Amino acid sequence: MTTLKPTQSNALVRQIIKTISFLTTVNEEELNYLCKHASHLDLKRFEIIYHKGEPSDSIFYVCSGMIKISAHQNMGKEVIRTICHAGMFFGEGSLSNENVRSAIAQSLDRKTTLIKINAQALRRVMEQNPTVCLAIFDEIGERLRKNQNRLESVIVEDARTRIINFLRENAEIYGNKVGLNEMLLKHNYTQQDIADFTGTSRQTVTTILNDLKRSNVISMNRRRILIRDVALLGF
Repeated sequence: MTTLKPTQSNALVRQIIKTISFLTTVNEEELNYLCKHASHLDLKRFEIIYHKGEPSDSIFYVCSGMIKISAHQNMGKEVIRTICHAGMFFGEGSLSNENVRSAIAQSLDRKTTLIKINAQALRRVMEQNPTVCLAIFDEIGERLRKNQNRLESVIVEDARTRIINFLRENAEIYGNKVGLNEMLLKHNYTQQDIADFTGTSRQTVTTILNDLKRSNVISMNRRRILIRDVALLGF
């Protein structure tokens, strides 16, 4: 089992929990209860939060950094189920009947911080506070919708379109506008990550990114992609 060392700071845990979108309606008693069953975690890049097959007994809220949720097929190929950024949560299967983890969770940033909440404690709050329950269901439903759209994209769209959509969607949510028509996307994806997420190969990702670079649609280095012509990516 993966062992993560919590940073013991009840005041910090309390401060963060009060800002979590699906917990903003908890009362003081519920907040105190959750704080007793939560901890703050600091992770390094590529640190494993949990492995497939480990007990599913907690959920995690991303305070900063990026988390990759993935599984491996029989041939060893990695399939990225989702990538969680700050403000998102993962490990929600522990709120249902999932006894063990069905995927691997791994940090992608050099510094990632999480809040870990005991699933049983959160379920108790959900039973007492229907608003919390509905808010969690809404976020899970939105995630399922996005995953369904991604699955449909893999089936009906070509590799170039899927990779461009990946760049566009990430830039729309996490990019910063610079100049008049440019968008800067800071990221920690490898080209293999992009391939695994879009259902393509690393060689295909390399070819398409280089083509976009030659066409002056983007410029890039290891950690940044500058989209020079946002119109060509469908903004």
